[in-house]
Amino acid sequence: MAMKKTSTKKRERGQGSIGKVPGSRFFYIWYYDNAGKQHRESTGSELRSVAQELLNQRLAAMGRGEKSPTEIKSIRYEDMRQILIENYREKKIGKLVEENQADGTVKVYPYKRNLKVLDEFFAGMRLDQMDTDVFRAFRKKRRDENIDDSTINRNLSLVRRMMNLTIREKKLQFAKPYFPMVSEAGKVRKGFVTPEQFHKLMPQMPSHLKPYTLFLYEDVSRTTAAKDIRWPWVDLREGIIEIPEEITKTGDPQTIPLSDELLNMLKKQFRQDDAPVFDTTNFRKEFQKACVAAGLGKITKMISAKGYKWEKYEGVTPHDFRRSGIRNMVRAGVPEKIAMSISGHKTRAVFDRYNITSTDDVKDAIKTVSRYNKRKARK
Repeated sequence: MAMKKTSTKKRERGQGSIGKVPGSRFFYIWYYDNAGKQHRESTGSELRSVAQELLNQRLAAMGRGEKSPTEIKSIRYEDMRQILIENYREKKIGKLVEENQADGTVKVYPYKRNLKVLDEFFAGMRLDQMDTDVFRAFRKKRRDENIDDSTINRNLSLVRRMMNLTIREKKLQFAKPYFPMVSEAGKVRKGFVTPEQFHKLMPQMPSHLKPYTLFLYEDVSRTTAAKDIRWPWVDLREGIIEIPEEITKTGDPQTIPLSDELLNMLKKQFRQDDAPVFDTTNFRKEFQKACVAAGLGKITKMISAKGYKWEKYEGVTPHDFRRSGIRNMVRAGVPEKIAMSISGHKTRAVFDRYNITSTDDVKDAIKTVSRYNKRKARK
């Protein structure tokens, strides 16, 4: 049986109501959501003014089409996961893999994006339960499993993306928690590839991989984002690629300009709607072979104590191209604001981390200062 509420003033329809329920000293508010369902919520206060302010906030949220706080409690991790999968399908992001489960159902996973560890930890959890303490507990569990920090950060980034998509799609009034990403200080690579080294590398790459390789070097794109680029995003007439926000790491759309050389390569390719622009077949293996041939890496044959054999590669990596491209843009005189818009960096600190300074840069700087001092001394 519904509890009785007492109200000192009758309100017009649609304005909600304020009152008290037997056994509680706090004021309660009543209001209807956009689906016509009535909600009751405790204000946690004995002041009518506080109750009035909260009611006004809820009515304003309903007016904007947002969900009520009580509806947020009905959203669980599985709902957020499904929204992520549907987003991948809608935007044609990456590849989706189906796996048969022990109970006879089929579960969908994004290819190479590890949802299984998230499924295990966050299963059944409500959206409003997923706070910073929970994320710290997840981080500790992964570290106890000897998982490297960059992988843990990618796990948390995926949860954050789920949450962002859910809040946007369901129009939730929800304060997102802080995500305790793991600091990777001291683990940052500092390698880069000079234009001269790159021109030695390109002839060693197979023909089908040259457009992708050149794009990574010139347009400083992340490898995962570049693989997901589709033909509908490419404007060959304007010479640009418009990457949607769902693909980028920062969550902001990006406009990537294309050089004449890359543009000519793409014009010669067979264009298929909704297909990936770049062929990346066996890229990692072919890239390492090309680096060895160009003198930019080496491969060592290894054997374990149990007799297992494998090859260990050391040298230039595809992500070194990203640092190299940023470095080249700055040294070519591209304004840093424009360079940051192309690279997708939001903060100057991260951009500076990629803008690697070499020994030659330092020498050139000293020579410049020396010439300046001599000019001043002659005056």
